[in-house]
Amino acid sequence: MKQIHSPMILLFLFLTAFQSLASREMERSINTITIQGNVRTREDVIRRILPVREGDLYGEDTKEEIIQKLRSTGLFNPEIEVMARETDGKTDILITLKDKWTLIPIPIVSVADQGSWRAGALVIEGNLLGFYKTLGLGFFYGSDGYSLLSFFSSPLLLNTDMTLTAGFSAGFDETEDLTMEEDLLREYQADTLSGSLGLEYPLGQALFFTGGWEYDRSALKEKSREQTGIPDMEFTGLSAELKWKDLYYDIPYETGLLLKGVYSWNWGLAETENFPVIEGKIRGALTPWAGHLIRLDGQYGSGDLPVQKEFRLGGLPGTQVLPMDRITADEYLATSLSYNVPVWTFSGGTISAKAFYEVGFYSTETIERTFFDGPGAGLELFINDLAIPAVTMNFGWNRKTESLQFSAGIGMGGSNPD
Repeated sequence: MKQIHSPMILLFLFLTAFQSLASREMERSINTITIQGNVRTREDVIRRILPVREGDLYGEDTKEEIIQKLRSTGLFNPEIEVMARETDGKTDILITLKDKWTLIPIPIVSVADQGSWRAGALVIEGNLLGFYKTLGLGFFYGSDGYSLLSFFSSPLLLNTDMTLTAGFSAGFDETEDLTMEEDLLREYQADTLSGSLGLEYPLGQALFFTGGWEYDRSALKEKSREQTGIPDMEFTGLSAELKWKDLYYDIPYETGLLLKGVYSWNWGLAETENFPVIEGKIRGALTPWAGHLIRLDGQYGSGDLPVQKEFRLGGLPGTQVLPMDRITADEYLATSLSYNVPVWTFSGGTISAKAFYEVGFYSTETIERTFFDGPGAGLELFINDLAIPAVTMNFGWNRKTESLQFSAGIGMGGSNPD
């Protein structure tokens, strides 16, 4: 058989081979990694955090990967410098960083126009003894009662990529649940106690699996039990969470994509029945122009839940047109599309104006599926060292009830955690 060689095919093969060879030439082996500027954080801890080691290849994206990995820990100022120098066909890396002050007292205040309020403080040490361990203690008091909480997080568990988390809380709840029209549905008082453990394991660069355990108890005061007929709640359960987290922090916003799905099975103790819970979350954000932010939030939850454990809506993205923390649901879907525009940028952060529109529904055993939607606007203060707004203020207009909802938060009172 006669072989036919096309000049175009030969040219294509030559260019492909040349491009592959050039790409390999650009990716040089890492000879040394030098770290300078750290005072509190141990160098061996920083080296375990880095996405590369000596002997790995240094490519076009390696510098940004190092910066984002270090930023994501919250241990260092965002202004991290990575310099690469080629010597004898290899790459020497110099990383210059500065420790943040990680012992942080966070005032937490939230208010809403139904008379709901909460105030307190959360003290967090995010770099315990320089080992990249987090310990938090908090106390809160407000119209819903009071609570004490503590939590602990240990990344790089046993020198692996796993992260251990543990939490404990106790308090006294004065709960008032409303309809969307703000009519009183029920109110009760209860002593609460809960604890949790979680173990996160990375399945890839952005994919994580978390297995968790939880214990939760809510004992109603005798008068509340007589008036409402609600039984005490007590259960323990196991959960499985799969999360895709491809987020990029660049002052002042966090952009990228977060997808999360959670399934938990809970064994009822005492009078509580067994129940499963399904939850899902999506968050996507991008910056089309400098200082601007487009963000999509979506959340879903479903379960035949005890009254004390029902999902609480209002005040967070997707439910800001609802009374803050006063709507409960056995099933809900909440979506929000928002646009942020900077109105003042200063050395420490940015104040941005926000417009949003929300659509969703919720239902319980006694309330049929109820839809809500409406526009809103607000202000957010972003601190350069934080990827979440430090202060928020929102006005949401519920088109169905023709009511204006106001909510504001300081610290984590206005955040939307993962």
